[in-house]
Amino acid sequence: MNREGNAVIHIEPVLPVETEALLDLYVDLFFDREPLTKCMGLRKERMASIARSMYLASDENPISQGLCWLARDGNAGNQAVGFIVCDDPFAEGHASVPENLTEEEMAKVSALQALMEEVRSPLQDRGPLGAGQCLHIAAMGVAPGYEGAGIATRLLQTALVEGKAFGFMHAFAECTSIASRKCHEKNGFRNLHAVAGDTFSWNGKKPFAGRDMDIYLLWKDLV
Repeated sequence: MNREGNAVIHIEPVLPVETEALLDLYVDLFFDREPLTKCMGLRKERMASIARSMYLASDENPISQGLCWLARDGNAGNQAVGFIVCDDPFAEGHASVPENLTEEEMAKVSALQALMEEVRSPLQDRGPLGAGQCLHIAAMGVAPGYEGAGIATRLLQTALVEGKAFGFMHAFAECTSIASRKCHEKNGFRNLHAVAGDTFSWNGKKPFAGRDMDIYLLWKDLV
């Protein structure tokens, strides 16, 4: 337990019964704010639907694996005010692309996948990586009014400590904001690569032209 201003912040693992609450918070905090999410241009309801189909379709999702945490304000009825979602990208049953996407949505998802493959390309130089080796910091967010109080740092530190206890040897993240990148760097991550969305080329086109978006690949050894 730790006080952040007038809040009393608890960091707790997400229970399977809290999956819906976590996804609701994820959508609320990322909709029309996070650069990659904005690229999709989805309505909020559609974004929520796709998130559910990705994370509820598999029994081996990050929540069932114990790789997600919530920050709660004890002075506000234990309201969830932040989250961190981690996963094992090399594990069997990792969240996949939903099958019910429209043609336009699939085109956007395919472009985003290609972009993320480019961002992650330096991982190939680190040798074969298998299940249980790399903890992926997939998403992290803090509610308005609670930002700048150190909650993101506490969420990240919790994930790293617990990830190491799970046996993960490395951790990586794709950061789309300066604040996120600095938070990771203060906790021992180093930048391996950066890709500018505006200049990214795929299939002879620039799908994110005009998007002021830099994505950084951050890496940390846990052992």
